[in-house]
Amino acid sequence: MALAPGKLQQALRMALPNALTLGNAACGFAAIIFASKAEPGESAAVQYLAYAGWCLFASMVFDLLDGFAARLVDGGSEFGCQLDSLCDAISFGVAPGFLLYAQAKQWTVNAGQVASLVAVLYMLCAVVRLARFNVAPSAPVEKKPGAVGHSFTGLPSPAAAGCVAAFAWIGHLNLMGSYVDLGGFQDLQPWMLPGCLVAALLMVSPFPYGHLAKDFLRKGSRQRLILPGIFFVGLAIYSIPLALAVVFWAYALTAPFRALFLRLRRALRVTSGDLTGGNDTPSRWRRDR
Repeated sequence: MALAPGKLQQALRMALPNALTLGNAACGFAAIIFASKAEPGESAAVQYLAYAGWCLFASMVFDLLDGFAARLVDGGSEFGCQLDSLCDAISFGVAPGFLLYAQAKQWTVNAGQVASLVAVLYMLCAVVRLARFNVAPSAPVEKKPGAVGHSFTGLPSPAAAGCVAAFAWIGHLNLMGSYVDLGGFQDLQPWMLPGCLVAALLMVSPFPYGHLAKDFLRKGSRQRLILPGIFFVGLAIYSIPLALAVVFWAYALTAPFRALFLRLRRALRVTSGDLTGGNDTPSRWRRDR
């Protein structure tokens, strides 16, 4: 039975973004395959782990492109939204958790056992983060003073996956940014498990995170991104894996540090108001509003 021209055109419009979404899942599964090949004690293990990390980065690219393609060809659908969520659960939930476990397994058996618990928690947080995003209201919310424009609630799962993949990217780099057979696992060992645990908890946190792509397109935000952009380009010339690692972790930690700064500033304002005894003259902190 032939499809009507209108339905055929709609099916073709949906095919492109859905194919990109499936590419996201394929790269996530490839990351699991590469990570599973990293046997402890083998010199090729660090390369397999790095390949797994780059597969996660490819998943992020596909995840970015499918939304862009859906808006470009007007191919958005409820099926595409559900497919995207399922593929994200693989690429940014299961795959990073397994990569985390595969990296820690290279050190000691005990480290692998502890990492397995962190990996399970990471996967659960990623799934909760995706479910929370699916049920979040799609209508625009009134922007509050001091809020981040185009914000997400909690660290987005692709960014959290980038934080995990960062350890695989720079795990086989020396201080000069060059690849070596046995890389910086010993230097990264004290930081990886706590860092990935923090990334997992940030996914289910209430901290607002800005949408970098949309913020970059806004005229008011471009100037704020010029200096970080120059820093990233300079660091990328030195070492692309190191530059990506810095970007992902800087993005992840910006929101909690920003919330801490705002809370301290509010506390100082209250303290300043108490010291003035309710004087109507605005304090230095009040003038900064």
